Amino acid sequence: MFTLKKIKNLALISLVAVFALGCTKGGNLKSTDGAIYLVSGNSNAQQLVPNGSSTGTGTFSGWYDEGLNVLTFTVTWNALWTGTDAVTSVNFYGPAVAGANGTLLRSVAFSGTGATGTINLGLGGYSGFSATEKADLFSGKWYYVICTTNFPNGIVRGQLTANKR
Repeated sequence: MFTLKKIKNLALISLVAVFALGCTKGGNLKSTDGAIYLVSGNSNAQQLVPNGSSTGTGTFSGWYDEGLNVLTFTVTWNALWTGTDAVTSVNFYGPAVAGANGTLLRSVAFSGTGATGTINLGLGGYSGFSATEKADLFSGKWYYVICTTNFPNGIVRGQLTANKR
């Protein structure tokens, strides 16, 4: 006959065994299948169309996993403004080459109150990227814009490049 104490002890032993067997030491993340593309781009106000006046800069560094259909990235910005403002989103546009404007493809909203900062984000979701969107990204026809409260259409812009790893 099982007592409540025996059931609790058995449950605890089972839980410890599950955790011990289920844990790994980790390792390098790998794609399920498909290629990995390193995606990057430097941004400034002079890339905006028309040109902006901010002296701030930004960088985009990430990777696109073709098997998972996900873009994971870090955006860093430096001295975007003086005074008071706040970063509100990173927007992705395309297809467009440098010096031309595209249409809004994706927007990732967040709040950052520092004129200098970093955020790690990702894009994907259920439908991921279409074949046309991937082709445009791989051919350098996507760009990103960092938007702020005072510059809702963007304070800096950077053209993205994707290189197969």
